[in-house]
Amino acid sequence: MTTENSFDKSIEALLKGEQTEIQLPDLDTLVTIEPALTLRDAIRQSFHDHGVEVEFSGKGKHERGVVIDLDSEFLQQKGLDPLILHFGQTVVRVKA
Repeated sequence: MTTENSFDKSIEALLKGEQTEIQLPDLDTLVTIEPALTLRDAIRQSFHDHGVEVEFSGKGKHERGVVIDLDSEFLQQKGLDPLILHFGQTVVRVKA
């Protein structure tokens, strides 16, 4: 089962430019954190905790999570380059 910690590692890799997106088989799965959240909501919260707002669109294998806002100052304070990600960039994709 996926945990919030694995999201943090993947998100940090994205913010460092070490990977371009997170690929997952299904975004409706429940995760093992309290309160119980869908994978989609847990990912959204993890990105938010890193200063990035992600919105999901599409359905099933066409669903994507895209960057809709960045807190550049917050990212810089964490020693990250706010230019690694950009608005409209797909950062989460469902594996087909």
